[in-house]
Amino acid sequence: MSAGYEVRVTPHVSGNTYNVDLVSWDRRGSGMVVGKSFNVSREDADREAQRVADLYGATIVKEGDDE
Repeated sequence: MSAGYEVRVTPHVSGNTYNVDLVSWDRRGSGMVVGKSFNVSREDADREAQRVADLYGATIVKEGDDE
């Protein structure tokens, strides 16, 4: 993967809510994860993911999503 940013929306361990993380990738393929939202509703997670993606020019990745 090239250097850049990725926003991940992942299910929280509760199974009912979601977490939003910003991943900063370097050119060697290593990534640093920064938590942006934790244990929030799907609507709040989607809103925060879009906000962070717009700020960093990142792509949004939704993990564990059956939709």
